[in-house]
Parts: sequence; C-alpha cells; structure tokens
Amino acid sequence: MRKLANKDLPAVYDYIKGEPEINLFIQGDLELYGLQGESVSMYAVGEEWDSILLKYYSDFILYSKSPTFNTKAVGALLARQENILAISAKESLLMQMQGHYPKQKIQGTYLCRCNKGSFIPRAESSGDVRKLTKKDAPAIVALYQQIEEFAQPYLDHTKQKLAEMANNLEQGGVGFGLFEGDKLVSSAYTTATTTSGAMIVGVATLYGSRNRGYASTLVSTLCSHCFASGLDFLCLFFDNPKAGAIYKRLGFEVVDRWGIMRF
Repeated sequence: MRKLANKDLPAVYDYIKGEPEINLFIQGDLELYGLQGESVSMYAVGEEWDSILLKYYSDFILYSKSPTFNTKAVGALLARQENILAISAKESLLMQMQGHYPKQKIQGTYLCRCNKGSFIPRAESSGDVRKLTKKDAPAIVALYQQIEEFAQPYLDHTKQKLAEMANNLEQGGVGFGLFEGDKLVSSAYTTATTTSGAMIVGVATLYGSRNRGYASTLVSTLCSHCFASGLDFLCLFFDNPKAGAIYKRLGFEVVDRWGIMRF
C-alpha cells in the first residue's frame, strides 16, 4: 500500500480512464482538490496497483481495473481508518468486500449516462425554479432530512453534510431547486465535476409535492445548464423503474451498476 501524492496524478488518470462514468467521483475530486490538502487522500494497493482507494472526508471510493482484487489488503487499509461513513464502488467490486463487513448491507443502484448530443429537454412543471448557492445548504440538508431514502446520514452527521454541501456549491457544483413560496420542496445538483462530465445527485422531492413533474424539470434544467457550459456528458443513479423512465425520456441510458455500503 502506498499513499499517493500530486506527482502520481497522471498515473491515476491513466489507471481510471477506461471507465469514465464509474470514476467520475474519483476524477472530479482529484481535479478539484488534488492530493495536497486535507479533504482528499488516495492510496494504491499493491506494487502494480491492484486497486486504488480514494478518501473524501469520511467517504471512501474503491476502484480496480481488474474484475477481482486483493480484498484482504483493502480491508486492512480500511481497518486503519477512523470514522468511515460509506464505501462506494462498482457493485461487482463492492460485493467482494462484503465478507469484511457482514453486518453492512450494500445498496445497489443503476448508473446511467446522458451525452450532450442525446439530451432531450423536458420542462414538465412551470414552478419556481431557482439556482442554488452555498447559502441554500441548510435548506437542502433540511429537505433531505425529511426524505426516507436520504435522511439517515443527514440526520446523523448534519454538521458535516452542511459543510460538504456548501463547499460543493462553492467549488464547482451546480444546483437547482424548486420552491413553493419560500420553501424548498425539490432539488438536484451536480458533484464530481470534471473537464468533460459531472454526476447529478440528490434528486429529491418532498412527499407532499410529488407527481407534479418537479424532479424531471430540475434534472432537465440542470442538464441544459451543464451542457451549455461545455460538459460532454452527465451521469446519475436511480433504483426504481419510475425514476428510470423519467431519466430515459431525457436521454439517459444505463451503463452499469453502482453500490454503496453505509456505516
């Protein structure tokens, strides 16, 4: 195992270039923060880089170019870390770590991609759509705390999530929210922005405001903004057919499966 530094970045980019969608989080964090600060650190496992592990605050992302990897070495490295909130990876890789964490469940989801040329704009709501800033971080976190699929980490680690959200929206992430009066009821934003792509995350709507086209309107607005600003592709996750149908109408296609293990 070796802790990587900025001088290793060209080798990292070469290692991950074969799967740009899977490695958006890794590339986005490295382009934005590099490896000289406290927010992001990275490790290579094995002499020939059997796998790599990126740490962003208390979240870890695992990647290997090979379909199998040295899970014992990765487990030993993770065992030395403090306060792990989540481990994420391509689902087929993360499942190989299950034996090290038998009490943790893997939440699997679909990963899909939309290219600039295949995007189909759709505005299904005429609601009050606003671009979000770091000042909206408390409202965004409060929104997620009220939605079952998002709530737990935002309730358990509110201070950290507020800092991460504000930092992301200040450091290149783009977000849009839909408001009813002064209340934020739906949101979507980008993270892991690279020179060519970004990941859309946090697509959520309060229960009482659903089935009004808010989510598709925000994702469409976000896509239009990102493609107009020069990005070539966008990715996002979904785990239910209804959401998948919304994204397919916008031009997204499934490319792989993603997994996350929360602690």
